[in-house]
This record gives sequence, C-alpha cells and structure tokens, in this order.
Amino acid sequence: MNTFDFKNYLAAGGVNQQLTEAQIHEEIEKIFEEFFNDSSNKNLIKEEKEQLDESLTGLIVGGILSAPKLIALLGKLIKKISKVFGKDTSEEGIGAWIEKKGEQLEGTYIKGLMQAIKFTGLAKSVWKKEDGSVDKEKLHDTAEVIFAVILAVAAVGAGGTAISALKSGSGIMAAIEGGLTGIKSSEILAIVQKIGPKLAA
Repeated sequence: MNTFDFKNYLAAGGVNQQLTEAQIHEEIEKIFEEFFNDSSNKNLIKEEKEQLDESLTGLIVGGILSAPKLIALLGKLIKKISKVFGKDTSEEGIGAWIEKKGEQLEGTYIKGLMQAIKFTGLAKSVWKKEDGSVDKEKLHDTAEVIFAVILAVAAVGAGGTAISALKSGSGIMAAIEGGLTGIKSSEILAIVQKIGPKLAA
C-alpha cells in the first residue's frame, strides 16, 4: 500500500527543498574547488605553535585562528549550510532536521573537509605520522569535529540566535552529539565559543 501524501510532501518543502539542497551542494563543491585551486592555501598552517592545550580541540582552535583564509573558507561553508535546514528554524525544528539528515550531510562533505585539512595542514600533529604518512582515521576524526562546528554555527545562524546563547544541553547540540558518532557536544561547544563569532561574521 502506498502511503505517500503528496500534499504533506509539498507542505514540508517537497521539490523546492530538494532543489535548494542540490543547488547548495553544487555551490559548496565550487567553494572547495576554488580553495584547492589557490596554491597559496597549501600548507597554510606552517607550524603549530606550542600550546598549553595540545588536544585536538586546542590545535583546531589555534590553527583556525592563525589562518584567516581558513576562517574565510569555513565561513562560506557555514553560510551555505545554514540554508538547508528547511522552514522550521526553531531550535527544536533545526535539532530534528540534524537528527534526520545530519549524518547524510556529513557524508556528503566529509571528504572535502578531510582534503581541506590535509591541504592546509590543520592539526597535522594529530593525523600526520612521524614518517610523514597520514593516519586516515585520525584525519577523518578531525574532519568530523570541523563538520560538527560548521553545523553548530550554521544552525545558530539559521535560527537567528547568538552563538553565546548556544548551551551544552540545547536541542541543537544534543542532535549534533547524537547524530555524529564519537563527538562530545562539550568539545564542539568549546570550539564554537572560541571561533564561532569569527566564522559567523
């Protein structure tokens, strides 16, 4: 029995929402392409300064804040992704959207983010082995953290609230933690609070 309700489909955004997502995906692909075509972005993070916090969180924050061109790239991605959340931009609506589609969205962009991290050298002490080879699992983990930050800042932007209002127990952070494996919302929140205002500018 076919239970597809065409009226509900159109009311929920239907074809228009799918077209919008496809258009945004195309635009994001162009953003990545332009970034990789600029050779000055290669090895953007020349060296990781000694940091008190040598965790992945500390290295990501330090690396991004030291590279305005990386801030610009993430800012462009955030502006595009903030348009995919659909019509309900309440915290509950965005949280539900992330729970439903966050993993699929991550699957779409994780390779581009992994390439960008490798290209720029962001947090390389985490994913680069002593012999110069790449630990793909750790590179993927780093990209997951960056994607979660992008998603959190984009969600706040779509909802029209301030980054400072984002809390650990919020629906958005719970959805990100639940939908993206192995990432604690407290870690994402720590990064978002430090670099979010620059990314959302």
